Amino acid sequence: MSEGNLPNGAAARLEAVQDGKPWIKRFTKKEYAQAFAEYTARFGPLYEAALAKPESLPALAEELLDGIAAGWQRQRPWNRTVALMNDKQMLVTYLSPMLQKLEGGAVLADLIRDGWAARWPKDAYQNGSFEELLGGFRNTILGFEIFRKNKD
Repeated sequence: MSEGNLPNGAAARLEAVQDGKPWIKRFTKKEYAQAFAEYTARFGPLYEAALAKPESLPALAEELLDGIAAGWQRQRPWNRTVALMNDKQMLVTYLSPMLQKLEGGAVLADLIRDGWAARWPKDAYQNGSFEELLGGFRNTILGFEIFRKNKD
């Protein structure tokens, strides 16, 4: 199914994963909180509308995964691995944490994760919360970690 043939809202929901370059670039200690807030403001309402129908969540997860796979097929063979890694990073760092904050969204996040693992078992991932990801950044200079005496 091409993006032009996707049901209403599906292309925009797919964009939340496949248009990742500007968001991935902002996955840094200094910018992630602001980027996540902007991402949630932009894409949250699209997913909230979809979450209003819990019975359609399995189909929504499959539709998203089908769109991701179709996007990879449109890439040149030598670009597909990069596209896969970018899409996976968007799922892990933005979409899944955002869904976990939305009412009923954790179910969709789990369905997407499980569907991904079923399709691409060697490339499975785990969902994490925004707080876990934000707390995982380390203080480093030139790759060396800087330890503080008074950690929170």
